[in-house]
Amino acid sequence: MPQIATSRPELSRELGASHAAAVVVGALVAALWAYDGWNDLNMVAGEVKRPERNIPIALIAGVAEVGVLYVLMNAAVQYVLPASAIAASPRPASDAVALVMGRLGAGIVSAGMVLSMVTLNGTIMSGARVPFAVACDGYFFRALAQVHPRFHTPSVAIMVQAALSIVLLLLEANFRQLFSLAIFAEWLFYMIAGSTIFVFRRREPHAARPHRMWGYPVVPAVFVTVAAAPLCCTFKNDWPNSGYGVLVILAGIPVFSYFARMRWRSVEPNT
Repeated sequence: MPQIATSRPELSRELGASHAAAVVVGALVAALWAYDGWNDLNMVAGEVKRPERNIPIALIAGVAEVGVLYVLMNAAVQYVLPASAIAASPRPASDAVALVMGRLGAGIVSAGMVLSMVTLNGTIMSGARVPFAVACDGYFFRALAQVHPRFHTPSVAIMVQAALSIVLLLLEANFRQLFSLAIFAEWLFYMIAGSTIFVFRRREPHAARPHRMWGYPVVPAVFVTVAAAPLCCTFKNDWPNSGYGVLVILAGIPVFSYFARMRWRSVEPNT
């Protein structure tokens, strides 16, 4: 490789740029995972009062608040620790607090990080609403549309979601690979969902729109483009995991087609 780099400087620069892009995308995927969760509110929109008003406010205010907190936290850590110490530390926030407040402060921060995992219950409750809604529409197993008589939650969908999560943990114990796979699949759907606004605007030009997209069509076009860029880089630099994610997603097409045919056959005699 050194001989190639010496005789082919343009190839060396290309390899260096490719490595830098892979590093940036890897860091971006981790950052997207940290910010992820804003979309969970959309899954429970049917249970929100005045969703046309409250959901946009909650999304914009929530993402803005989390962004400000994350930036301030990172700024504080970088103010206390040098870049080399941050890169070498597995827990830079805890180390920064330990340097300022001692080990007791570091322990408090670590405990706070552990307690923050309790917020996963929001993701658990909202994620189960997707198969629940699909089942209610007749495009999945009817059992997943059951609502618990006491707690009024999609209990069967939650249990199925828990079982699938356990299977993924058993099959792949590497947390980084799991969240990389999750982020790739999620942002693929974010991109697809964002692009549907062009379809619905053209297909249903006179439909009621309680919340109008500011800056249409530039803003959704920018979102789709920005979402597509890390997806392409992630697929190129981590194609095995990304390929598995695509295969899992594509496996849903025949399942959906089967239930769609069954639903059509059950409705056809009544028409």
